[in-house]
Amino acid sequence: MSPKYTKALLAFVILLIVTIPFGLEYYTSQPSFCGSCHIMKKYYATWEKSKHRNIACVECHYAPGQQHTLTAKFKGLSQLFSYLATSGTEVRKKTRIDDSSCSTSNCHPLDEKFNSKKIKFTDKVSYVHKTHFDKTIEGQKLHCSTCHQHRSSSTHFEVPQENCFLCHFKNTGFNEGRGKCVLCHEMTDKPLQKQFENGGGPAGVKPITHKSLKEAGVLCTSCHIELIRGNGDIKEENCLDCHEAGEDLAKAQDKKLMHSAHVAKGEIDCHNCHTPIVHKETEDILEIVRSQCALCHPDHHLYQKALLTGEAVEGVASTPGLMSRVKTNCLACHTKEDTDKKGQKILRGSPEACVACHTKEHNKMLAEWKTTIAKELNFAKESEAKAAQMIARSKGKKQGDEIAEANKALAKGRHFLQIIEYGHGVHNRKYSIMLIDEALNNFDEIIDNFEDE
Repeated sequence: MSPKYTKALLAFVILLIVTIPFGLEYYTSQPSFCGSCHIMKKYYATWEKSKHRNIACVECHYAPGQQHTLTAKFKGLSQLFSYLATSGTEVRKKTRIDDSSCSTSNCHPLDEKFNSKKIKFTDKVSYVHKTHFDKTIEGQKLHCSTCHQHRSSSTHFEVPQENCFLCHFKNTGFNEGRGKCVLCHEMTDKPLQKQFENGGGPAGVKPITHKSLKEAGVLCTSCHIELIRGNGDIKEENCLDCHEAGEDLAKAQDKKLMHSAHVAKGEIDCHNCHTPIVHKETEDILEIVRSQCALCHPDHHLYQKALLTGEAVEGVASTPGLMSRVKTNCLACHTKEDTDKKGQKILRGSPEACVACHTKEHNKMLAEWKTTIAKELNFAKESEAKAAQMIARSKGKKQGDEIAEANKALAKGRHFLQIIEYGHGVHNRKYSIMLIDEALNNFDEIIDNFEDE
């Protein structure tokens, strides 16, 4: 081989050595190369249909200036190993898009125009970026990908409304704080009554509008309580997809830690942890109210619970119900199907429930307890009436502070009797008798102090 030929061959080899890496990098940087991977085909397909189809994958998936670094090369190798190691069609780990990839001067620079621009999110809702940058949940740091996510096979990425609902309605009262309707919806002057449509309606009569209802102090829940359903609870079982049970799981309710470790770092989506909150109309607007007793009866069965728990009150020691130790609840005793005075179906307590757990002799226990408590309650009410009568007679004869103290003692005793009467003392016989005794102590003290007046 001639020296000239050797030099030419050597030059060609050197050229190949120099150009092949650049050629490989160019080839592997093309979207078509990304789409050739079996786990990327559906993502590539949605990219081709998206507004970003003229922007190469590496322009977004690597931060500006990162594409040619060792970090990027190792990241590419890890993706190659994932490709070779799996025969599935899913990407195992969520991709993380750096905010700087979105906010370059050629894309969406974070200037005042971008921050304050009103974007039409839905037909009724506009969106402003700056508002959301300024107000975040404890521990969170919002990223572009916090809201803009790949969620379905039909779009490359989108802003799921479920994410909006979770942030706005989680741990907020209806139409309060970040859940206020006017943050997203415009308060209109459109008449709500049919007769006022198209400028009609009785002369001199003002139509009812959302604005007039707000001015009158009418609660939004009067008409829209069904629009928000769910509470966004943590699905702790999902933690086990990444963590082991034990110490890690015990931290699941630490909101600041969870948000900083997962949301701020862009590792997972909100609904990997939270159950969804639904915000939309439903045809049956009454069922949600009918099925949630506490909406109309916020203190329903409060006295029954007070008796069963038997918490310590002034003058009475803590005395939980006999069956609280084995965590017996209402359904253990209320087994008899019946109807109330309004014809509504209810479950009543029955002696048969006592027998089912205990012995046949317990069949009479419920009736005996009812009789005993009723007798004691009637006796206490006689003392209550006498104490109230004496206070009334002493007006003008006793000092004002003495009468005030007596009324305070009377109210305390009456409250104890109300717990027993309205909560049904059989729920905790021993505690009921103790409450009656303390009520009698209050009434007797009033009678002794005011008897001579």
